[in-house]
Amino acid sequence: MAYTRSFRFAPARWLPFRDEEVLDRVVNESIVARQGRNFENPEFELKVVADVHNYFAVELMQRIRMSDLKDEKLVLILPSPENAVFISLTEALNKFKISCRNVHVFFLYEYANEKGEVAPWQSPYSRSGHFMRYFYERLDASLRMPMEQIHFWTKDNVETYSDELAALGGADVAVTALSWSGGIGAIDPESFPAEELAEFTAMGSRLVTPMPEMIAHDSMRGMFGASGDVANVPPKAVTVGPKDLFAAKEWIDVEYLVGCGGFPAHQTFPIRLALFGPLSPKIPGSIMRLHKGICYVSSQVAAEANSAPDSPNLIAQLEAIRQKEEG
Repeated sequence: MAYTRSFRFAPARWLPFRDEEVLDRVVNESIVARQGRNFENPEFELKVVADVHNYFAVELMQRIRMSDLKDEKLVLILPSPENAVFISLTEALNKFKISCRNVHVFFLYEYANEKGEVAPWQSPYSRSGHFMRYFYERLDASLRMPMEQIHFWTKDNVETYSDELAALGGADVAVTALSWSGGIGAIDPESFPAEELAEFTAMGSRLVTPMPEMIAHDSMRGMFGASGDVANVPPKAVTVGPKDLFAAKEWIDVEYLVGCGGFPAHQTFPIRLALFGPLSPKIPGSIMRLHKGICYVSSQVAAEANSAPDSPNLIAQLEAIRQKEEG
């Protein structure tokens, strides 16, 4: 039987970025080979590591330690839930008695319902609630930051969240991760429509309706049972804007999410598009390449994105199995 590779198709029309030549190219790019400072901004670095959680926790611990030693304010934009990181970090802070008194925490994004009502941190549907349970409440009381230095999202501060950040001089460190849709958390091309990078990086906090892929992406998180229960993920979100990330003094991106119980990583293609595609508002993650910072990629996410071809002797192997079963 003859097979052909002549069948062609265009990317789905709802995709924000559809340049087939670029899409075909980046999927074959080697993240491992491109490690180092090989990007538009020489202060941006790419690094493949075995345990991204460890690097994430150590990065935060060192910055918190220095803010304590120097008695200097430290403003963070954090993703959540990052429970494994929060647990490791509090263990170290408690052991070495490192105070968070100077730390201000802002959250990358938070869930909201169809009415735009933001999930309070006490809700099981709150992302910032995981920070409270696995970081704040696990930290020795004497080492905690004052509650007023934890900047929770509310329905009333959606439009002014960027202003709250700016009033403190902007973030010293912003930590992000890409979504399945290629957005930065809940920052995607549909909610932040722009033709030019200058326009895109001037956009601040807002209420958004995440793209369907973002809902699917989040349904695989532990807070939804890692089950794909898309109906259980809140339909809206409030998020910082590209302006807030671009204004940060340093930017750390972490890519390590894998499918529940399996090897496939749904960040494998989005991070390649962000690292190796054009700088474009249609590829939000691409702007990290213009910023001082580092992108940590797990070895699983950095693995080759293409599926392996059929074994040349697959038919013979199947025939051998059939004969043995019938034998």
